[in-house]
Amino acid sequence: MEYFVNMPGNRFNEPGTWAKEMEDAGWHGICASDHFWVTNHLYPHVFVAATQMACSTSKIKITSSFCNNLFRSPVEFAQGALSVQQAAQGRFEAGLGAGWAEAEMKAIGIRYPEPRERIGMYIEAMNIAGQIIKTNQCQFSGDYYQIDISGDNFVGPKLESPPALVGSAGGPRGIREITPLVDRIEVKASARSTRGGAIDLEVMATVTEDEVKQSIERVRKVDRDIPIGIFILTAAGDNEAVNSMKDMMGNGFLGNFMGHPEDVSSALESLGALGISRVQLTEFAPGSHDALAPTLLT
Repeated sequence: MEYFVNMPGNRFNEPGTWAKEMEDAGWHGICASDHFWVTNHLYPHVFVAATQMACSTSKIKITSSFCNNLFRSPVEFAQGALSVQQAAQGRFEAGLGAGWAEAEMKAIGIRYPEPRERIGMYIEAMNIAGQIIKTNQCQFSGDYYQIDISGDNFVGPKLESPPALVGSAGGPRGIREITPLVDRIEVKASARSTRGGAIDLEVMATVTEDEVKQSIERVRKVDRDIPIGIFILTAAGDNEAVNSMKDMMGNGFLGNFMGHPEDVSSALESLGALGISRVQLTEFAPGSHDALAPTLLT
């Protein structure tokens, strides 16, 4: 099992320093997310942060988890991914997601699409990005994008080893159509909780293990061998704040990843039995990564 840690909000001003600390601690990979802000956290630009991470480390894998297709062109995403792969000397994996945060879109004056349109845009964008990452060119005509980068036109840099392409999907259509386009797929267990354009913790608390298993089965029907990851929001510790967050999740599946570090570590390790080979850990409670490291990284 691989464990990737997502840069926490209290370290947003020092991506390079944080990345080096995570490499030294023994984590398998690190992630940079793509937002302008979420609550009171002001995000650094995803590709700048990932490049700082790459230049401050030498071994650890780096990924974008996930670039936001709602406000980022798939052509720009591909160019950024190729550039970070060059800076990381082959350690970068290019993650592109459909996007979900409505407040960001309204604030910057871009229309927030309905769910059907968001997934349609995402599927087309992944087709485009995949072509450019592999060949530095693309010809595509769809409902949302018209791309013709051909002839003497290329998007660079040209690399002997382009980055792996990673997708994130939760619903049946997303899994069915994104899986064939990517090198790795992340099942989004909490997909139902963000479909309304913001995180709904009450909905998140209702996610069941059977739903996660069903998503994995859908992936396997498309591709029996593709590596599968999962996004987990975790709160690990032995304090009132963590206990409160765990209580909020009730008996739901995602509540297993909140609580005492040894219990959370055991729940994370059990995901391997479901066919998951990578877990992306995002802190719901500050300090969770450090609390989990002694048991997960031994």
